[in-house]
Amino acid sequence: MARFANGKAPFLRLSDAPNQGTGIIMRDFMIGLMPVMLFAWYKNGIQVYLDGNITFFEMLYPLVFMLLGGLISMLFEALFFMITDPTVRTIKPLMKKLSVSYAMIPGLILAMVLPLYTPIWVLMFGAFMGTIVGKMLFGGFGNNIFNPALLGYVAVGFTMLGVIGNAGGALNASEVLIDAYGGATPLNTLASLKDIDYDLLVKPYGSLWNFFIGTIPGALAETGSLAIIVAYLWLSIRKVIKWFTPLIYVGTVFILSWLIGIGSGEAGLWFPVYSVLSGGLLFGAVFMATEPVTTPRNPLGKIVFALFLGVLTVLFRFIGNLPEGVGTAIIVMNIFTMPIDKTTAVIRAQG
Repeated sequence: MARFANGKAPFLRLSDAPNQGTGIIMRDFMIGLMPVMLFAWYKNGIQVYLDGNITFFEMLYPLVFMLLGGLISMLFEALFFMITDPTVRTIKPLMKKLSVSYAMIPGLILAMVLPLYTPIWVLMFGAFMGTIVGKMLFGGFGNNIFNPALLGYVAVGFTMLGVIGNAGGALNASEVLIDAYGGATPLNTLASLKDIDYDLLVKPYGSLWNFFIGTIPGALAETGSLAIIVAYLWLSIRKVIKWFTPLIYVGTVFILSWLIGIGSGEAGLWFPVYSVLSGGLLFGAVFMATEPVTTPRNPLGKIVFALFLGVLTVLFRFIGNLPEGVGTAIIVMNIFTMPIDKTTAVIRAQG
């Protein structure tokens, strides 16, 4: 969080500004996650319990799974500190170290973007890749090149999809009983059919209203579009994120999807809306594409970054073989964060 801007002097760190310390920023970030977590728990636990399809203890599982991701991430980071830093091998200094490195966040976010029935050992693998490989080996909080949670997600996505599918996948116990779903999420349906047809892509899941509310199949916390928009407004008002980054990212996907629809003979706006509300686009745009350490720091850089994210996401979704391109797009663009930052800073200085 405490990184300097690339623009003209004087330089001011956001974490040094009044009422904007890193602790306050991370507190507000966690508050922003709460409505999304609560909706994920309601959709995949409470509502399914009320439907009579799971037991009381199974109802708690989605919430436990998300919190467990955070705990696993924290334990990995604690183990790393204990091995590499002799000064934090007792409880008090170790807990102090963990409190300022926000150790739970990578695993928590990772768990939120994984399918409901992801085995715990797969969650542990993803948390290890995100926390140890993606964060600690780069120097810890504030020094990582890749978004830790996304690195863990991509590692799981490229190696463990078959394992997750065999364990039950993304559909909860109520959703698997709906024949119209065919065991597939909306983006999986698009990837398999390769046909832009409202009756095939939207109607099996209800209407676009269901996409907006979040009552469609998908990873644990990615479907709650309304809850994510509430989080976006909170984080923007609190100045935790730049409000324009998610808008540009999502807007680019909307426009390109609309053009793809027109090229396929479907000019309606339903398809770009479907593209925006399907998969993890909104979650990635709000919680990952705005991460201050792994994304450009100056405003022009953020705009360029968001535009390329939109283009890559559409390419991965509609041209590549990946049903969901958000995570891969952000990881790829993390590589170019520094060049974008430097180039756009020079452009701004000359302008």
